[in-house]
Amino acid sequence: MSWELGTASGLLLALVVVASLLSGGEAYGTGAPLSACTSQQPGHYGFTAQTSASPYSLTVSSSEYTPGQTLTVQITGGDFQGFLIQARKVGTTTAVGFFSSLPSGTKSNDCDNAVASGDNTATHSSTAAKRDLTLTWSAPENQAGQGTIEFVATVAQQKATYWMGITSAQLSEAASGDTTTHAQGTTRTQADQTTGGATGATPTGSSQTGSPMTIESSTPGSGATMATTFNLLLLAIPAFLAKLLM
Repeated sequence: MSWELGTASGLLLALVVVASLLSGGEAYGTGAPLSACTSQQPGHYGFTAQTSASPYSLTVSSSEYTPGQTLTVQITGGDFQGFLIQARKVGTTTAVGFFSSLPSGTKSNDCDNAVASGDNTATHSSTAAKRDLTLTWSAPENQAGQGTIEFVATVAQQKATYWMGITSAQLSEAASGDTTTHAQGTTRTQADQTTGGATGATPTGSSQTGSPMTIESSTPGSGATMATTFNLLLLAIPAFLAKLLM
């Protein structure tokens, strides 16, 4: 009887272990679980993060972010299967902003360690190989004032091999109107240059250079009038001499 109980207990324990492994594999295969939002620790039972330098890096399309606008972050460094990434306020685990237009093989998570609920986290949706994956991220205008941020990620080359704590360069927060202001400033500068180029020919400075141009244009006219008068005099001389000889 005791042998039977021992056997049953052993089988039950084996089933629990198998179920745990299967659930961990499933979580990995279809994306990071919500329980990994804050720690970014994969549920890969029996495996720990690599301690060597990560072969992966996060490249952001800008050195600053503007609330209400989008930018891209790219995971580079070779093939990988799984990942979990958030934009976080530097020095905290608080996620900010939202991911959008996610590419094939990825999905979003609504994590609770974020400023606002929504697509604040991106992860994989399959174990298909990925390389140089580009993600689109934006900081809503109603999340202005978050300060400097950075992207933080865990990237899994495969289930047993993954790196945690991969960070991008830090991004400072620009005022909502800064990008527009810069664009307008550039436009104004170009307009000023265009106006400046025309100045020598027409507007402000032309009041000084215009008079000589007017004089020069009138001088040839005066010369032409004098030439015509001289020609008429030459034609009149023979008639005048003929009258004198008569």
